[in-house]
Amino acid sequence: MRKLLAMTAFLCLLAAGTAYATVTAAPNTYGGSYSVVGAKGSAAKPAPVAMVEKLAMGSTTSGNVGAPLTEINSTVAGLKSYAQYFPKCTAGTINTENGHNGKWNGVCPKGALVASGTTTAALVSSNLKGPGSPCFLHLSVYNGGVGKVTYFFTIANPTDCDGLSTGAAAAWTGSIKQAGSKFVNDVPEPADVSYDAGNINLFGSLQSETLNWKKLTAKHGGKTYGYLMSTGCKGSRAYSIAYTATESNTGAPTLGAGTVKGSGKC
Repeated sequence: MRKLLAMTAFLCLLAAGTAYATVTAAPNTYGGSYSVVGAKGSAAKPAPVAMVEKLAMGSTTSGNVGAPLTEINSTVAGLKSYAQYFPKCTAGTINTENGHNGKWNGVCPKGALVASGTTTAALVSSNLKGPGSPCFLHLSVYNGGVGKVTYFFTIANPTDCDGLSTGAAAAWTGSIKQAGSKFVNDVPEPADVSYDAGNINLFGSLQSETLNWKKLTAKHGGKTYGYLMSTGCKGSRAYSIAYTATESNTGAPTLGAGTVKGSGKC
């Protein structure tokens, strides 16, 4: 059933037409989109917004799954983060003392959660042959402080992911930065979510992901700031998603680099 759900999700994303860009970079196919929800704002008067991130990946070989990712680097135009005004939860906080005896991200302070969603993946041997074992994950993203975001997968039931449980993959750190008027989010994929998924010597192959970035606001110095704020949008908002993969159980060398480009409505 999970395998069917994963395939259905991928096909539905590809069926989204011009709203969902795709690219082929052997041995993988990539898809993705970003949509910002809220007021257009301007550089002088930025407006708090929410954002929906969609990712997808497959194999150029029919019947197989894609090679595991080592990095995802996304850029969204007309967007800025004010992370400094929000509570934070670092990867170290979540991972300390074996996840605080099972509490894991339950120790993160209120207001630190900036995005959440779901991921469908497959666990497969390093030859990448066949559909692999389905893996359904919940993804939480926390403000990790200025320039940082914290990622953590939870698993509702071991049957959802080939017997693995929450904590099989440790929380890890990504980065955010500003490049002119563009918001840049770089997510390195560590071994235990990629080429040694759950530390069981299997590849973890992303199939689809939907991540909902929250419209969060905080007061500082008499002003209201959003975790994400739109600094302007004229007609459409450009985005790009650069994927990098590997076929090695060491993560190197990398291959299959492909960049999805598109734009969303303001």
